[in-house]
Amino acid sequence: MSKNLVFSRFGRATAGTLAFFLLSWGSMNSSYARPLTLQESIEMALENNRDIEQARSDREKAANEYMAARRFMGPKVTWEGTANRIGGKYYEELRRAHDLDSSIPAFKSEFENDVRMEIPLYTGGDQEGKIDSALYGLHAADLMLEHAKQTVKYQVAEAYYHLLQRNALVTVAQEAVNSVTEHLQAVTTGYEEGVIAKSDVLSTKVQLADKQQTLISALGDRDNARAELNNLIGLPVTEELEVDDSFQYRHYEISMEEALSYAMLNRPDGAAARYAVKQAESDVGSAKSGYRPSIGIVVGKNLSGESPFRDDHTLDNWEGGLNVVWSPFDNGVTQANVKAARSALDKAVSQAAQTTEKIELEVSKAYTSLRTEERNIATAADSVETAKEAYMLGQLRYIEGIDTILVVTDAQDNVVQAETNYVTALYNYYIAKAALDKAMGTPIDIRVPDYVEGVEMGKSSSRALKAASMHLEEEP
Repeated sequence: MSKNLVFSRFGRATAGTLAFFLLSWGSMNSSYARPLTLQESIEMALENNRDIEQARSDREKAANEYMAARRFMGPKVTWEGTANRIGGKYYEELRRAHDLDSSIPAFKSEFENDVRMEIPLYTGGDQEGKIDSALYGLHAADLMLEHAKQTVKYQVAEAYYHLLQRNALVTVAQEAVNSVTEHLQAVTTGYEEGVIAKSDVLSTKVQLADKQQTLISALGDRDNARAELNNLIGLPVTEELEVDDSFQYRHYEISMEEALSYAMLNRPDGAAARYAVKQAESDVGSAKSGYRPSIGIVVGKNLSGESPFRDDHTLDNWEGGLNVVWSPFDNGVTQANVKAARSALDKAVSQAAQTTEKIELEVSKAYTSLRTEERNIATAADSVETAKEAYMLGQLRYIEGIDTILVVTDAQDNVVQAETNYVTALYNYYIAKAALDKAMGTPIDIRVPDYVEGVEMGKSSSRALKAASMHLEEEP
Protein backbone atom coordinates (compact mmCIF):
# COMPACT_ATOMS: atom_id res chain seq x y z
CA MET A 1 0.00 0.00 0.00
CA SER A 2 1.39 3.40 -0.90
CA LYS A 3 2.11 6.05 1.68
CA ASN A 4 -0.29 8.48 -0.03
CA LEU A 5 -3.16 5.99 0.09
CA VAL A 6 -2.58 5.20 3.75
CA PHE A 7 -2.72 8.85 4.77
CA SER A 8 -5.52 9.85 2.46
CA ARG A 9 -7.67 7.36 4.33
CA PHE A 10 -6.37 8.65 7.63
CA GLY A 11 -7.10 12.23 6.62
CA ARG A 12 -10.70 11.44 5.74
CA ALA A 13 -11.18 9.58 9.03
CA THR A 14 -9.71 12.46 11.02
CA ALA A 15 -11.91 15.00 9.29
CA GLY A 16 -14.94 12.89 10.13
CA THR A 17 -13.82 12.64 13.73
CA LEU A 18 -13.45 16.40 14.06
CA ALA A 19 -16.86 16.96 12.52
CA PHE A 20 -18.32 14.54 15.01
CA PHE A 21 -16.58 16.42 17.80
CA LEU A 22 -18.34 19.65 16.88
CA LEU A 23 -21.71 17.92 17.20
CA SER A 24 -20.98 16.05 20.40
CA TRP A 25 -19.57 18.46 23.00
CA GLY A 26 -21.06 17.58 26.35
CA SER A 27 -22.98 14.55 25.01
CA MET A 28 -21.36 12.03 27.35
CA ASN A 29 -24.75 11.04 28.73
CA SER A 30 -25.68 7.59 29.90
CA SER A 31 -29.05 6.08 29.05
CA TYR A 32 -29.52 5.71 32.81
CA ALA A 33 -28.61 9.31 33.61
CA ARG A 34 -31.12 11.64 35.22
CA PRO A 35 -32.08 14.56 32.92
CA LEU A 36 -31.51 17.84 34.72
CA THR A 37 -31.68 21.44 33.53
CA LEU A 38 -29.96 24.37 35.20
CA GLN A 39 -33.27 25.79 36.43
CA GLU A 40 -34.30 22.44 37.91
CA SER A 41 -30.93 22.24 39.67
CA ILE A 42 -31.41 25.68 41.17
CA GLU A 43 -34.94 24.88 42.35
CA MET A 44 -33.78 21.66 44.00
CA ALA A 45 -30.98 23.48 45.79
CA LEU A 46 -33.31 26.22 47.02
CA GLU A 47 -35.45 23.51 48.62
CA ASN A 48 -32.66 21.34 50.05
CA ASN A 49 -29.65 23.53 50.75
CA ARG A 50 -28.45 23.67 54.37
CA ASP A 51 -27.33 27.29 54.22
CA ILE A 52 -30.84 28.33 53.20
CA GLU A 53 -32.33 26.20 55.99
CA GLN A 54 -30.10 28.01 58.49
CA ALA A 55 -30.99 31.42 57.04
CA ARG A 56 -34.69 30.56 57.41
CA SER A 57 -34.06 29.60 61.04
CA ASP A 58 -32.26 32.91 61.61
CA ARG A 59 -35.22 34.75 60.13
CA GLU A 60 -37.68 32.84 62.36
CA LYS A 61 -35.51 33.59 65.39
CA ALA A 62 -35.43 37.30 64.53
CA ALA A 63 -39.23 37.35 64.07
CA ASN A 64 -39.77 35.82 67.51
CA GLU A 65 -37.27 38.17 69.12
CA TYR A 66 -39.20 41.10 67.67
CA MET A 67 -42.47 39.61 68.92
CA ALA A 68 -41.00 39.17 72.41
CA ALA A 69 -39.72 42.76 72.47
CA ARG A 70 -43.12 44.13 71.50
CA ARG A 71 -45.06 42.01 73.97
CA PHE A 72 -42.85 43.11 76.83
CA MET A 73 -44.68 46.48 76.80
CA GLY A 74 -48.04 44.79 77.35
CA PRO A 75 -49.64 43.71 80.65
CA LYS A 76 -47.91 41.02 82.67
CA VAL A 77 -49.61 39.13 85.51
CA THR A 78 -47.56 37.41 88.19
CA TRP A 79 -48.58 35.29 91.13
CA GLU A 80 -46.38 34.63 94.09
CA GLY A 81 -47.44 32.20 96.79
CA THR A 82 -45.79 31.18 100.04
CA ALA A 83 -46.65 28.49 102.57
CA ASN A 84 -45.00 28.50 106.00
CA ARG A 85 -45.31 26.71 109.32
CA ILE A 86 -44.53 28.89 112.33
CA GLY A 87 -43.60 27.35 115.69
CA GLY A 88 -41.29 27.84 118.65
CA LYS A 89 -41.39 28.53 122.39
CA TYR A 90 -44.36 30.89 122.15
CA TYR A 91 -46.62 28.20 120.69
CA GLU A 92 -45.41 25.57 123.20
CA GLU A 93 -46.26 27.84 126.14
CA LEU A 94 -49.57 28.77 124.55
CA ARG A 95 -50.58 25.11 124.29
CA ARG A 96 -49.63 24.39 127.96
CA ALA A 97 -51.41 27.52 129.22
CA HIS A 98 -54.66 26.45 127.59
CA ASP A 99 -54.19 22.80 128.48
CA LEU A 100 -54.44 21.81 124.84
CA ASP A 101 -54.26 18.23 123.68
CA SER A 102 -50.66 17.26 123.21
CA SER A 103 -51.56 15.80 119.84
CA ILE A 104 -52.20 19.29 118.58
CA PRO A 105 -48.96 20.56 117.04
CA ALA A 106 -47.26 23.52 118.64
CA PHE A 107 -47.13 25.54 115.41
CA LYS A 108 -49.47 27.21 112.97
CA SER A 109 -49.73 27.36 109.18
CA GLU A 110 -49.52 30.62 107.28
CA PHE A 111 -50.24 31.09 103.60
CA GLU A 112 -49.84 34.18 101.46
CA ASN A 113 -50.88 34.85 97.86
CA ASP A 114 -49.75 37.95 96.04
CA VAL A 115 -51.19 38.64 92.56
CA ARG A 116 -49.87 41.61 90.59
CA MET A 117 -50.45 43.04 87.13
CA GLU A 118 -47.86 45.43 85.70
CA ILE A 119 -48.09 47.50 82.53
CA PRO A 120 -44.91 49.35 81.50
CA LEU A 121 -45.64 52.88 80.30
CA TYR A 122 -42.09 54.08 79.77
CA THR A 123 -38.83 52.23 80.28
CA GLY A 124 -36.49 55.16 79.86
CA GLY A 125 -35.89 54.16 76.25
CA ASP A 126 -34.68 50.67 77.11
CA GLN A 127 -37.49 48.51 75.79
CA GLU A 128 -38.44 51.08 73.17
CA GLY A 129 -34.93 50.82 71.76
CA LYS A 130 -35.00 47.03 71.98
CA ILE A 131 -38.20 46.94 69.92
CA ASP A 132 -36.58 49.05 67.21
CA SER A 133 -33.42 46.97 67.38
CA ALA A 134 -35.33 43.72 67.03
CA LEU A 135 -37.31 45.12 64.10
CA TYR A 136 -34.15 46.14 62.25
CA GLY A 137 -32.73 42.71 63.02
CA LEU A 138 -35.80 41.13 61.44
CA HIS A 139 -35.42 43.29 58.33
CA ALA A 140 -31.77 42.26 58.08
CA ALA A 141 -32.73 38.58 58.47
CA ASP A 142 -35.32 38.91 55.67
CA LEU A 143 -32.63 40.25 53.38
CA MET A 144 -29.95 37.76 54.41
CA LEU A 145 -32.33 34.92 53.56
CA GLU A 146 -32.59 36.37 50.06
CA HIS A 147 -28.80 36.74 49.99
CA ALA A 148 -28.39 33.07 50.95
CA LYS A 149 -30.67 32.06 48.08
CA GLN A 150 -28.74 34.19 45.61
CA THR A 151 -25.46 32.71 46.82
CA VAL A 152 -26.77 29.16 46.46
CA LYS A 153 -28.10 29.95 42.98
CA TYR A 154 -24.64 31.09 41.93
CA GLN A 155 -22.96 28.05 43.49
CA VAL A 156 -25.32 25.73 41.61
CA ALA A 157 -24.86 27.60 38.32
CA GLU A 158 -21.09 27.48 38.75
CA ALA A 159 -21.18 23.75 39.50
CA TYR A 160 -23.57 23.08 36.61
CA TYR A 161 -21.40 24.92 34.09
CA HIS A 162 -18.33 23.28 35.57
CA LEU A 163 -19.87 19.86 34.91
CA LEU A 164 -20.73 20.90 31.35
CA GLN A 165 -17.15 22.02 30.86
CA ARG A 166 -15.82 18.73 32.21
CA ASN A 167 -18.18 16.79 29.95
CA ALA A 168 -16.90 18.74 26.96
CA LEU A 169 -13.27 18.21 27.98
CA VAL A 170 -13.91 14.46 28.25
CA THR A 171 -15.21 14.60 24.69
CA VAL A 172 -12.12 16.52 23.59
CA ALA A 173 -9.86 13.98 25.32
CA GLN A 174 -11.79 11.01 23.89
CA GLU A 175 -11.62 12.41 20.38
CA ALA A 176 -7.90 12.98 20.81
CA VAL A 177 -7.50 9.31 21.76
CA ASN A 178 -9.60 8.26 18.76
CA SER A 179 -7.60 10.48 16.42
CA VAL A 180 -4.23 9.22 17.63
CA THR A 181 -5.52 5.62 17.55
CA GLU A 182 -6.44 6.05 13.87
CA HIS A 183 -3.10 7.69 13.29
CA LEU A 184 -1.35 4.73 14.91
CA GLN A 185 -3.27 2.30 12.71
CA ALA A 186 -2.27 4.28 9.65
CA VAL A 187 1.43 4.51 10.49
CA THR A 188 1.48 0.85 11.53
CA THR A 189 0.04 -0.10 8.15
CA GLY A 190 2.59 2.15 6.49
CA TYR A 191 5.40 0.52 8.47
CA GLU A 192 4.20 -2.93 7.46
CA GLU A 193 4.17 -1.74 3.86
CA GLY A 194 7.72 -0.47 4.28
CA VAL A 195 6.94 3.19 3.62
CA ILE A 196 7.12 4.47 7.22
CA ALA A 197 9.95 4.17 9.74
CA LYS A 198 9.47 2.20 12.94
CA SER A 199 10.41 5.29 14.96
CA ASP A 200 7.22 6.95 13.71
CA VAL A 201 5.20 4.02 15.05
CA LEU A 202 6.92 4.23 18.43
CA SER A 203 6.45 8.00 18.59
CA THR A 204 2.73 7.63 17.87
CA LYS A 205 2.38 4.97 20.56
CA VAL A 206 3.91 7.35 23.10
CA GLN A 207 1.50 10.06 21.98
CA LEU A 208 -1.45 7.66 22.34
CA ALA A 209 -0.42 6.75 25.91
CA ASP A 210 -0.26 10.45 26.76
CA LYS A 211 -3.76 11.07 25.35
CA GLN A 212 -5.13 8.07 27.23
CA GLN A 213 -3.77 9.46 30.51
CA THR A 214 -5.35 12.82 29.72
CA LEU A 215 -8.68 11.07 29.12
CA ILE A 216 -8.45 9.20 32.43
CA SER A 217 -7.81 12.48 34.26
CA ALA A 218 -10.68 14.16 32.40
CA LEU A 219 -13.06 11.36 33.42
CA GLY A 220 -12.02 11.74 37.06
CA ASP A 221 -12.49 15.51 36.92
CA ARG A 222 -15.96 15.01 35.40
CA ASP A 223 -16.95 12.62 38.19
CA ASN A 224 -15.78 15.11 40.81
CA ALA A 225 -17.72 17.92 39.12
CA ARG A 226 -20.86 15.76 39.05
CA ALA A 227 -20.45 14.88 42.74
CA GLU A 228 -20.10 18.57 43.62
CA LEU A 229 -23.31 19.47 41.77
CA ASN A 230 -25.20 16.53 43.28
CA ASN A 231 -24.10 17.57 46.76
CA LEU A 232 -25.37 21.13 46.23
CA ILE A 233 -28.81 20.03 45.03
CA GLY A 234 -29.33 17.19 47.48
CA LEU A 235 -28.75 14.13 45.27
CA PRO A 236 -26.46 11.15 45.96
CA VAL A 237 -22.97 12.12 44.86
CA THR A 238 -22.70 9.09 42.55
CA GLU A 239 -25.98 9.67 40.66
CA GLU A 240 -25.47 10.08 36.91
CA LEU A 241 -26.80 13.29 35.39
CA GLU A 242 -27.76 14.26 31.89
CA VAL A 243 -27.14 18.00 31.92
CA ASP A 244 -28.42 20.39 29.27
CA ASP A 245 -25.61 21.46 26.91
CA SER A 246 -27.71 23.63 24.59
CA PHE A 247 -26.39 26.94 25.91
CA GLN A 248 -25.49 29.50 23.30
CA TYR A 249 -23.16 32.46 23.68
CA ARG A 250 -25.03 35.75 24.02
CA HIS A 251 -23.48 39.15 24.58
CA TYR A 252 -24.49 40.70 27.91
CA GLU A 253 -25.44 44.32 27.25
CA ILE A 254 -24.50 46.21 30.42
CA SER A 255 -21.77 48.65 31.38
CA MET A 256 -19.64 48.53 34.50
CA GLU A 257 -21.30 51.70 35.81
CA GLU A 258 -24.77 50.24 35.30
CA ALA A 259 -23.77 47.02 37.05
CA LEU A 260 -22.35 48.89 40.05
CA SER A 261 -25.39 51.17 40.31
CA TYR A 262 -27.75 48.20 40.18
CA ALA A 263 -25.74 46.34 42.83
CA MET A 264 -25.80 49.27 45.27
CA LEU A 265 -29.61 49.24 45.14
CA ASN A 266 -30.27 45.52 44.92
CA ARG A 267 -27.65 43.63 46.92
CA PRO A 268 -29.54 42.22 49.93
CA ASP A 269 -26.45 41.95 52.11
CA GLY A 270 -25.71 45.62 51.45
CA ALA A 271 -29.19 46.63 52.61
CA ALA A 272 -28.92 44.22 55.57
CA ALA A 273 -25.66 45.89 56.62
CA ARG A 274 -27.41 49.26 56.63
CA TYR A 275 -30.15 47.83 58.84
CA ALA A 276 -27.44 46.48 61.14
CA VAL A 277 -26.23 50.06 61.60
CA LYS A 278 -29.76 51.17 62.52
CA GLN A 279 -29.98 48.25 64.91
CA ALA A 280 -26.75 49.31 66.61
CA GLU A 281 -28.06 52.89 66.88
CA SER A 282 -31.15 51.57 68.63
CA ASP A 283 -28.95 49.61 71.02
CA VAL A 284 -27.19 52.85 71.98
CA GLY A 285 -30.58 54.34 72.83
CA SER A 286 -31.40 51.33 74.97
CA ALA A 287 -28.11 51.62 76.83
CA LYS A 288 -28.87 55.27 77.71
CA SER A 289 -32.05 54.18 79.50
CA GLY A 290 -30.04 53.84 82.70
CA TYR A 291 -29.94 57.63 82.90
CA ARG A 292 -33.73 57.87 82.93
CA PRO A 293 -36.57 56.62 85.14
CA SER A 294 -38.97 53.86 84.18
CA ILE A 295 -42.71 54.23 84.81
CA GLY A 296 -45.42 51.60 84.95
CA ILE A 297 -48.92 50.87 86.21
CA VAL A 298 -49.16 48.35 89.05
CA VAL A 299 -52.35 46.66 90.30
CA GLY A 300 -52.18 43.97 92.96
CA LYS A 301 -54.06 41.98 95.58
CA ASN A 302 -52.69 40.24 98.65
CA LEU A 303 -54.37 37.43 100.60
CA SER A 304 -52.86 35.78 103.67
CA GLY A 305 -54.17 33.48 106.37
CA GLU A 306 -53.98 30.03 107.91
CA SER A 307 -55.38 28.27 104.82
CA PRO A 308 -54.25 28.80 101.25
CA PHE A 309 -57.44 29.80 99.44
CA ARG A 310 -60.31 29.90 101.96
CA ASP A 311 -62.06 32.90 103.49
CA ASP A 312 -60.26 32.95 106.83
CA HIS A 313 -57.90 35.69 105.70
CA THR A 314 -56.07 37.64 108.34
CA LEU A 315 -55.01 40.03 105.57
CA ASP A 316 -57.01 40.92 102.44
CA ASN A 317 -56.00 44.06 100.61
CA TRP A 318 -55.45 45.46 97.13
CA GLU A 319 -53.28 48.18 95.68
CA GLY A 320 -53.00 50.11 92.45
CA GLY A 321 -51.01 53.02 91.14
CA LEU A 322 -47.85 54.09 89.36
CA ASN A 323 -44.47 52.56 89.94
CA VAL A 324 -41.46 54.79 89.25
CA VAL A 325 -37.92 53.42 89.36
CA TRP A 326 -34.85 55.59 88.89
CA SER A 327 -31.22 55.06 89.75
CA PRO A 328 -29.50 58.45 89.87
CA PHE A 329 -26.23 56.65 90.66
CA ASP A 330 -25.34 53.17 89.43
CA ASN A 331 -21.59 53.26 89.94
CA GLY A 332 -20.90 53.95 86.23
CA VAL A 333 -22.71 50.88 84.86
CA THR A 334 -24.86 52.89 82.42
CA GLN A 335 -21.90 54.89 81.19
CA ALA A 336 -19.96 51.71 80.48
CA ASN A 337 -22.96 50.18 78.68
CA VAL A 338 -23.33 53.27 76.50
CA LYS A 339 -19.65 53.20 75.57
CA ALA A 340 -19.92 49.50 74.70
CA ALA A 341 -22.98 50.15 72.54
CA ARG A 342 -21.23 53.00 70.76
CA SER A 343 -18.26 50.74 70.04
CA ALA A 344 -20.67 48.19 68.56
CA LEU A 345 -22.17 50.98 66.45
CA ASP A 346 -18.72 51.98 65.17
CA LYS A 347 -18.13 48.36 64.22
CA ALA A 348 -21.48 48.13 62.40
CA VAL A 349 -20.68 51.31 60.45
CA SER A 350 -17.28 49.91 59.50
CA GLN A 351 -18.81 46.57 58.49
CA ALA A 352 -21.40 48.34 56.32
CA ALA A 353 -18.63 50.26 54.56
CA GLN A 354 -16.67 47.02 54.17
CA THR A 355 -19.74 45.33 52.67
CA THR A 356 -20.11 48.17 50.15
CA GLU A 357 -16.46 47.86 49.18
CA LYS A 358 -16.85 44.08 48.88
CA ILE A 359 -19.86 44.53 46.58
CA GLU A 360 -17.93 46.96 44.38
CA LEU A 361 -15.00 44.54 44.19
CA GLU A 362 -17.20 41.54 43.37
CA VAL A 363 -18.99 43.43 40.60
CA SER A 364 -15.71 44.70 39.19
CA LYS A 365 -14.07 41.25 39.19
CA ALA A 366 -17.11 39.51 37.72
CA TYR A 367 -17.56 42.15 35.03
CA THR A 368 -13.88 42.03 34.07
CA SER A 369 -13.96 38.22 33.93
CA LEU A 370 -17.07 38.35 31.77
CA ARG A 371 -15.50 40.67 29.21
CA THR A 372 -12.18 38.80 29.33
CA GLU A 373 -13.80 35.44 28.63
CA GLU A 374 -15.94 37.06 25.95
CA ARG A 375 -12.79 38.09 24.09
CA ASN A 376 -11.23 34.69 24.78
CA ILE A 377 -14.17 32.94 23.12
CA ALA A 378 -13.60 34.81 19.86
CA THR A 379 -9.84 34.29 19.99
CA ALA A 380 -10.15 30.61 20.87
CA ALA A 381 -12.70 29.99 18.10
CA ASP A 382 -10.28 31.43 15.53
CA SER A 383 -7.48 29.38 17.06
CA VAL A 384 -9.47 26.15 16.65
CA GLU A 385 -9.92 26.78 12.93
CA THR A 386 -6.25 27.72 12.52
CA ALA A 387 -5.08 24.63 14.42
CA LYS A 388 -7.28 22.34 12.32
CA GLU A 389 -5.95 23.84 9.11
CA ALA A 390 -2.37 23.47 10.33
CA TYR A 391 -3.05 19.86 11.27
CA MET A 392 -4.43 18.96 7.88
CA LEU A 393 -1.53 20.74 6.19
CA GLY A 394 0.96 18.92 8.42
CA GLN A 395 -0.52 15.59 7.38
CA LEU A 396 -0.16 16.45 3.71
CA ARG A 397 3.43 17.58 4.16
CA TYR A 398 4.19 14.39 6.08
CA ILE A 399 2.66 12.33 3.29
CA GLU A 400 4.86 14.14 0.80
CA GLY A 401 7.89 13.50 2.98
CA ILE A 402 8.50 17.20 3.59
CA ASP A 403 7.87 17.18 7.38
CA THR A 404 8.51 14.63 10.09
CA ILE A 405 6.02 12.81 12.31
CA LEU A 406 6.72 15.35 15.04
CA VAL A 407 5.11 18.07 12.94
CA VAL A 408 1.89 16.03 12.72
CA THR A 409 2.06 15.20 16.43
CA ASP A 410 2.53 18.82 17.43
CA ALA A 411 -0.25 19.93 15.11
CA GLN A 412 -2.64 17.39 16.60
CA ASP A 413 -1.70 18.57 20.11
CA ASN A 414 -2.38 22.14 19.03
CA VAL A 415 -5.86 21.17 17.87
CA VAL A 416 -6.61 19.58 21.24
CA GLN A 417 -5.24 22.59 23.08
CA ALA A 418 -7.22 25.03 20.94
CA GLU A 419 -10.44 23.08 21.48
CA THR A 420 -9.72 22.90 25.22
CA ASN A 421 -9.16 26.65 25.32
CA TYR A 422 -12.44 27.27 23.51
CA VAL A 423 -14.40 25.02 25.88
CA THR A 424 -12.78 26.66 28.90
CA ALA A 425 -13.45 30.19 27.63
CA LEU A 426 -17.07 29.36 26.77
CA TYR A 427 -17.99 27.90 30.15
CA ASN A 428 -15.89 30.43 32.06
CA TYR A 429 -18.03 33.05 30.32
CA TYR A 430 -21.20 31.39 31.62
CA ILE A 431 -19.71 31.20 35.13
CA ALA A 432 -18.65 34.85 34.98
CA LYS A 433 -22.18 35.78 33.87
CA ALA A 434 -23.61 33.90 36.87
CA ALA A 435 -21.06 35.59 39.15
CA LEU A 436 -22.05 39.01 37.83
CA ASP A 437 -25.74 38.26 38.40
CA LYS A 438 -24.93 37.31 41.99
CA ALA A 439 -22.65 40.31 42.50
CA MET A 440 -25.39 42.64 41.25
CA GLY A 441 -28.04 41.07 43.50
CA THR A 442 -30.32 39.81 40.74
CA PRO A 443 -33.45 38.89 42.73
CA ILE A 444 -34.84 35.43 43.36
CA ASP A 445 -37.79 35.93 45.72
CA ILE A 446 -37.83 39.63 46.63
CA ARG A 447 -36.86 42.94 45.03
CA VAL A 448 -34.68 44.68 47.59
CA PRO A 449 -35.60 48.29 46.64
CA ASP A 450 -39.30 47.45 46.96
CA TYR A 451 -38.73 45.84 50.35
CA VAL A 452 -36.77 48.86 51.63
CA GLU A 453 -39.46 51.20 50.32
CA GLY A 454 -42.16 49.17 52.08
CA VAL A 455 -40.25 49.36 55.36
CA GLU A 456 -39.80 53.11 55.02
CA MET A 457 -43.56 53.42 54.46
CA GLY A 458 -44.11 51.75 57.82
CA LYS A 459 -45.14 48.34 56.56
CA SER A 460 -44.51 45.30 58.72
CA SER A 461 -41.92 42.75 57.70
CA SER A 462 -44.54 40.41 56.25
CA ARG A 463 -46.24 43.21 54.31
CA ALA A 464 -42.91 44.51 53.01
CA LEU A 465 -42.02 41.00 51.86
CA LYS A 466 -45.35 40.67 50.10
CA ALA A 467 -44.95 44.02 48.37
CA ALA A 468 -41.47 43.05 47.20
CA SER A 469 -42.32 39.48 46.19
CA MET A 470 -41.23 38.28 42.77
CA HIS A 471 -44.05 35.72 42.76
CA LEU A 472 -47.20 37.77 43.30
CA GLU A 473 -50.06 36.58 41.16
CA GLU A 474 -51.50 39.23 38.93
CA GLU A 475 -54.96 40.33 39.95
CA PRO A 476 -57.69 39.95 37.28
